Amino acid sequence: MRPPLPLALCLLLLGAAVARAAPPEVEATPGRVVLGEDVVVEVRVRVPKGAGPVRAAASAGTWERTRVEGGAERVFRWTPPPVRYPLWAVLSFWVEDGRAPEVTSVRLPLLGRTTLDVSTAPGAEVVVAVGEARFGPVKADGHGRAQVPVEVPPDATEARVLATRGTLTTDRRAPLEVPAVRPLVAALTPDPLPVEGGGWLIIAGAEERVPASALSVEAEGADVKPVDPERARYTVRPRTDATDVSVTVRWSDAPAGDAVRLQGAVKPADARPADVVLIPDAPALFPGHGVQVPVPQPSLFLLGGAAFASGANGGPLLGLGVTVPLPLWRWRVAAEAEAGLRHASLDGQQAGTQVRSRVWGMPLLLSARVTLFQRGSFQLDGRAGGGVLALSHHLSTKAIEAGAVFPDALDERRVRAMGFLAAQGAYGLGRWSVLTEVRAALAPVETPSLRAELGGVSVSAGLRFVP
Repeated sequence: MRPPLPLALCLLLLGAAVARAAPPEVEATPGRVVLGEDVVVEVRVRVPKGAGPVRAAASAGTWERTRVEGGAERVFRWTPPPVRYPLWAVLSFWVEDGRAPEVTSVRLPLLGRTTLDVSTAPGAEVVVAVGEARFGPVKADGHGRAQVPVEVPPDATEARVLATRGTLTTDRRAPLEVPAVRPLVAALTPDPLPVEGGGWLIIAGAEERVPASALSVEAEGADVKPVDPERARYTVRPRTDATDVSVTVRWSDAPAGDAVRLQGAVKPADARPADVVLIPDAPALFPGHGVQVPVPQPSLFLLGGAAFASGANGGPLLGLGVTVPLPLWRWRVAAEAEAGLRHASLDGQQAGTQVRSRVWGMPLLLSARVTLFQRGSFQLDGRAGGGVLALSHHLSTKAIEAGAVFPDALDERRVRAMGFLAAQGAYGLGRWSVLTEVRAALAPVETPSLRAELGGVSVSAGLRFVP
């Protein structure tokens, strides 16, 4: 016996409502931020009791945590990006429970501070209005110059300058060079992405609805398809042989460098937080360029190459180290520890004696790494550090003429200081990266029977691995 059609339709609609995750309620405090102030935005996300973990993503800035579990109210803390130019920040939240996510996004205006130079009548009182806000009055000096500090919201295009002297008031407008940054936040969910069933790519912008037709989406390791051309939501199907998925999202009419880049794991054993990078342009009025929001992991690296120094000081070298990212300058700074091996040799004659010298150096170095440039899979870093060099010198001689006075063999050991500067390029291939490095080092060594320079200029190649 089949139920009547209206009853079957009601049951179908009820099932669809149960299968669809309810969007969370979001409240952010404060609701606006002046860049340059030490402000942390607290976001309270309310979800039904028993809901799964809530995840967060942002178009700029950094999160204290991007995933919070337990309770009907989840609290997130977000720090604005270290820039000065005004822009919108889009914060998105959703419940990650295996169902198609319903995303709630909030827009936060980030106001930039700058100083307007005004020329007017000497002694005039100057007030600058930007939108509904007023700044001043500032009295012009004897040359009619005044500097007025103002706070500029992201949508502002001009300011009104009111100058009053006695009973005379002038009203004129001054353009504001606010950058045309279109915020974009994107995330892969769930994390990690299951091979069976796949997941979703969710995207949000400052507009209430972002159509898929306005976006350019490129993926490696997965097939990504839009669910609805009028809505920026995509299905993500990882390929069976993929261990990582990389996705690049940008506006169709935006430069290739102005993009959001995501990387997520596929296998549960490889679960790692997604890496997100957003690099918008910034004009001169509001200095500071780029917002990078990565979550990098510690890594191991191995380098091998050759050093070139004067005389017989050149030779092969080897280095093994660990890199630990630091939460400085949007995670572009890392601390490193490196242990190495350096070799140099000399065979020759001196005063009728055949001399055979072998030098082994074992540097133990601490250094700082700074990311100078990153575009796609390519990255350029600068490195600087120093430490100690443990030296072992073996000298053997053989008299080939009568009257030689050198001893038959001599062993020396010393510990000396060492310093270096280096430029390193890396090309990422998932968890592995191919490295090339040019290094200039200073490590002078002097003993009673040896004077050497175990630094010099070296060229190395190697690999980096993120466990």
